[in-house]
Amino acid sequence: MTRRISPVTAIAGVLLVGGAVGLLRGRGEGSIEPEACEEGAPDCGPAPGTPPGTDDGPLRTVLSAADACRNAGYLCADLTQNERIRLMRWKDFAGTIVVHVPRPAFEPAAEANRLQQAAALGLRAWNGQPFEILTDLRGDRTPHFSVTWTQSLGGSQIGVARTRWSVATGLEVASIELATRSPFDPNRVLDPQQVRLTAAHEMGHALGVPHSDSERDVMYPTNTATSLSAQDYRTMESLYRLPDGTEILR
Repeated sequence: MTRRISPVTAIAGVLLVGGAVGLLRGRGEGSIEPEACEEGAPDCGPAPGTPPGTDDGPLRTVLSAADACRNAGYLCADLTQNERIRLMRWKDFAGTIVVHVPRPAFEPAAEANRLQQAAALGLRAWNGQPFEILTDLRGDRTPHFSVTWTQSLGGSQIGVARTRWSVATGLEVASIELATRSPFDPNRVLDPQQVRLTAAHEMGHALGVPHSDSERDVMYPTNTATSLSAQDYRTMESLYRLPDGTEILR
């Protein structure tokens, strides 16, 4: 997530690398090879010339936009620029997702506590959508993944979700990385509200949700919303209604 340049304090959040997209743009006529590849990597696209679902893996669902995208929120927004997309979400999972949220120990204690609480609140915005989310602040549980902190992510980024996907495992999350300082003023600690919204945005990507095309949604590439919208919820519901790995054709 990056910061949108605007007067004073409007910090934005555009995702990069693993968290940049919750669904992968298809290239050519093939599909992702069954071995894992990091989202956004150059070799993470389909094998040209291979019919969908015949890459020595299980036959996967292929749907038209007309069938898959009706009342699906912004699930198919990337079809405006791509011929096909692939849905990548958690596969065969039921239960509670545990996320370890430590304090950014390199910040002053009071600021560190506020940022920790803000991040946990943002992650829990998706609680029950579709899984229960438990944020472990003390580190006494075994997490599915953790939040990691840094003062700067480089450029105008303030958050990123690092994920991998394969046919066999579905979407896996390595970490959610959050910045503590403004990318435009390294002496200023980010406002907890910005950290909360960034964490919610990145958690959406960690669950597989793509970017929205509407400023009213938390999953819009910049932080313009203040809470999850009906479209955010509808998109998540639509994503988990379809099988992991589903290909949608324009």
